[in-house]
Amino acid sequence: MKLLIKKITLSAIICLVYTAAFCQKHMTEAEFYKNKVKVGGMLIDTTRATPAQMASVYKSTGVSSLAKDHYYFDLPYKIIGVRFTTGKSGKKNEIYEGNHWGNVVGKRYKSIIVDGDGGVEFAALDITEANAGDFRYHVVQNEKRELVSWTKPSVFKKTTDGTETYAYLGKFDYVPGQVLKIEIYNINNYANLDAAVIDWRKAEKPDILADVLYFSKKFSRTDGEMMGKILTDTAHNTELAFDQKNGRVFNRPVSVKDFIETTDLNDIKLRADDSLKNIRFIIKNSKITSVNKITLTQPDGEVIPIRQTDAWVDVNKEFWKTPGKYKITFTPRLQKHGGKPVLLLDSLATSISFTVLPSDKKDIPLKTVIAIILTLMTATAIMFTIFRNKQKRKLEKEAQNRQIATLQLQSVRSQLNPHFIFNALAGIQNLINKNAIEDANKYLTRFARLTRNVLDDGQKDLISIEKETNLLDDYLQMEQTRFGFNFSLKVDERLDQQIEVPAMLLQPFVENAVKHGISSLKEKGKIDVSIIGKGSDILLTVQDNGKGFNGQQTDGKGIKLCRERAELFNSIHKNTLILLHINPSENGTTVTIELKNWL
Repeated sequence: MKLLIKKITLSAIICLVYTAAFCQKHMTEAEFYKNKVKVGGMLIDTTRATPAQMASVYKSTGVSSLAKDHYYFDLPYKIIGVRFTTGKSGKKNEIYEGNHWGNVVGKRYKSIIVDGDGGVEFAALDITEANAGDFRYHVVQNEKRELVSWTKPSVFKKTTDGTETYAYLGKFDYVPGQVLKIEIYNINNYANLDAAVIDWRKAEKPDILADVLYFSKKFSRTDGEMMGKILTDTAHNTELAFDQKNGRVFNRPVSVKDFIETTDLNDIKLRADDSLKNIRFIIKNSKITSVNKITLTQPDGEVIPIRQTDAWVDVNKEFWKTPGKYKITFTPRLQKHGGKPVLLLDSLATSISFTVLPSDKKDIPLKTVIAIILTLMTATAIMFTIFRNKQKRKLEKEAQNRQIATLQLQSVRSQLNPHFIFNALAGIQNLINKNAIEDANKYLTRFARLTRNVLDDGQKDLISIEKETNLLDDYLQMEQTRFGFNFSLKVDERLDQQIEVPAMLLQPFVENAVKHGISSLKEKGKIDVSIIGKGSDILLTVQDNGKGFNGQQTDGKGIKLCRERAELFNSIHKNTLILLHINPSENGTTVTIELKNWL
């Protein structure tokens, strides 16, 4: 019974679903497009649109209303609209799409070519009396005369259907051969700008200059650019040269055979030399709005489209490397808005014919080439073996010398420690003999800490700047107890304190400044120690105001050890040198140690 009830219930539900589906009203096309506006290729539902989408809807509606008044706007919708008036002849103007132009990155502006005697009117979309103060526009004729100086829009009109208000930027009559340029921008947002060029000039036959671009092995340019020779020129037996000694230019026989073989300008010839790269064709009477279709007819009669241009084009050697007769043709091209139809002005086409001659270089027989290659490979293998063995012996010798120098450097470095300790003990003895027990205790405390640090790093040839300055600070405080002088220790804040420098490199010079420089000056004595970075170098300086000493003197054991240590270090490390400068004077001594290429 329960199973039967379930089956009946399920059947009833299925019937209800089918009945609802059958009875559902199908949406009509009118209902589907209700509240929807097509903008570009997108359908926008105005009941759910974002603010940006609604702005596009309003702009599209405005463009549609102005289009009914025969204003043309470039797509996507920009600011300036263009409308043409009928001229005195009463004939309809033929309007063509000119070449897009623009100097601002990412901005390309429309240009329109007019065949007729009609004038032009300009309108501005989205500019109202409320925001007109934010915009400025001007109109220039032939890039020379400003018909309207920079000003804000002040005239406003309604479309014929009365739905839209737009800024009217003026009407300008036809003048034969004139070019009008209008520019408008928002003073608060320069990215919101637009421009247009209206060109009434008649199409002309292209005036072409052709340059053959090549690389010269004998004469190279510092900027790496190719050199050029005019294709429509005759062969030369002489060339210009510059006499650097006398500073004059003179003619001399050509040093390299000219690849231009033309003797008659009606029969242009050139050799397919390896140095040739391309032929540059320049349209000397080019216009910003005009476009030329370029084709190259090859020796077999095949016509190859090159490209379209308004200024110049490079035709690579790959298109004309085969010997034979070629013809390049420039045909002025006009195009209706929307891309079709395209009008080619064949009556104004310009062609240049030229013949490519075979290279005068003779081919080397294959057997000869193979023999040369085998000989070169054998010679290269022999030379490589000799060079490798020579380099191996050289490296082994250098490694041996480096090992000897390293051992010597370690020996010199180890001699500094007992030298330093001996001098420090002599200082302690001096204080005890003077019965300066308290000073002797301070001296001995600092000496103990200093000795521990020196012994801890005794096997290290390099220590960090931080440790080196701590060692110097302890030593100077220790000696300050005996002699009462003043000192300063400065490290460049830009230097990383963990950069390593040769251990105890400055200490012997600081010790020398104390004992031979300012020990007798007592409180008037001054020692300044600095470590600074200069480019890729580190400069370590010790300066005192003592009586000075002879920089060439070698009696001091510490100074001698430092000189020897620097020489040994430089013999091992060729790229990071230690340079020592001692400059004594009546007002004191300055010791400068340069660590070259240390950073």
